[in-house]
Parts: sequence; structure tokens; C-alpha cells
Amino acid sequence: MKVVVQASKTFEDYNVFMRAMAVALSSLKGTEDSITFYSAGPHKINSFLTGFVNLSEDGMKNRGMSIKMYKVPHSWVENNIDEIDYFVYLSNSNERPSRLANMAESRNLEVGVFRY
Repeated sequence: MKVVVQASKTFEDYNVFMRAMAVALSSLKGTEDSITFYSAGPHKINSFLTGFVNLSEDGMKNRGMSIKMYKVPHSWVENNIDEIDYFVYLSNSNERPSRLANMAESRNLEVGVFRY
């Protein structure tokens, strides 16, 4: 499973981030043996996601699964949007989804928008 994670520049709620990760992991199909996260930033989300993947690695390995994370530019997401299974967008309550989140939604990709 391939998941893109992006947030607004002002987003910084770790609890909302963790809820989004739980939703992403719950959408794993029983036949999948790996999950790859692609972080489209900003820096705060890169840090959250790096920590999440590092902490989850042993538990996933014990279940016979692998978990990876890559930091990618927005252009990479645009060029590879058709290979993505799930798109997570995190923001504050008064902010609109990003251009990438709108693009993913227009391609009928499953998009999770998490706001607080």
C-alpha cells in the first residue's frame, strides 16, 4: 500500500496525525505485506512521519510486514498520483485542502482530510 501524507504549514497537532495514521493502517488489505509512506511535507509532518515509521517498524516486522517512508517533492506526487492508494491531508479547521489533495480527489483516489 502506498500512502501520501501532506499537511498545511501551520498544522502541528500530533494527536490528529496519529488518528490519521491509524485510519491509514486500518485500510490495509489482508493480502498486503508492506506499507510505504511518502511525505510531501512540510518539515513538521516529515518529522512526525519519520518518528511514527521508526516506532512502528518492529511491530510491523513481527507481523511479517514492512513499513517505509520517503520524503518526496510535490512534483513526485503529481507524476506518480496514479500509483498512490491513499492520500492523507492534515490541516487546521479553517484551511482548505491543498492542490495535491484536490488533484488526488479528482482522480477518485481515497483522500482522508483530517482537521482540528
